[in-house]
Amino acid sequence: MLKDCRCGYCKRLLARMGEYTELQIKCSRCGTLNHVKATSLERSPVSDVSVASAAQSTQLTQ
Repeated sequence: MLKDCRCGYCKRLLARMGEYTELQIKCSRCGTLNHVKATSLERSPVSDVSVASAAQSTQLTQ
């Protein structure tokens, strides 16, 4: 679902965005630089595989 990204100063609609990690966008009306960061980062499938294989190798050595 897309969320509206509005200027923190003049409330102008800057973008509609989905998933993001970090975004900087300058308002064309007032010139304010708006900086948005994700509240939490989701783990990628690749990192989940590496964590699972590390846990499995630890169990085999014990």
